[in-house]
Amino acid sequence: MIVRIVRHAAVAALLLALCGAAAAQDYKIGVINTDRILRESAPAKDAARKIEQEFAAREATLARLDRELRDVTSQLERGGTMTEADRAAKQREAETRGRELERTRRQLAEDLKARQFDEMGKIKERLDVVLTKLAKDQGYDLILQDGLFVRRSVDITDAVIKALESAR
Repeated sequence: MIVRIVRHAAVAALLLALCGAAAAQDYKIGVINTDRILRESAPAKDAARKIEQEFAAREATLARLDRELRDVTSQLERGGTMTEADRAAKQREAETRGRELERTRRQLAEDLKARQFDEMGKIKERLDVVLTKLAKDQGYDLILQDGLFVRRSVDITDAVIKALESAR
């Protein structure tokens, strides 16, 4: 949040500085929506599919552990003709399985987050290269990220998404 506020303040200061010079010279400015690029571009979609495939087996294991815990819990609830020793053993088994499930769930979430962060980092590196090339090729003086209000005339998000896809 603070980073966004600082970014917006820096953009505002830069735009104010440019306004004074703008009377003497016209500037070509573009604005991109980074979130949209990271959500809709082909490299982002490819990364999401890749990660989904990578984690499919672990998610299946998590689902299996969840089913096993529910089965043990169900056996405990039904009880039937279980002795106290059997009931205590089932209770310990349920607790152990519950802890294992939570540990596995946390580890999966951490690994998934790290993997997503890694892939987004790669996409952002490519994005920087594409933006630099686009700015040079199309004569942009300034490209900003995530403006508070952006007119369609300066929004170049679609062009950047297309450039990212063609740079594959």
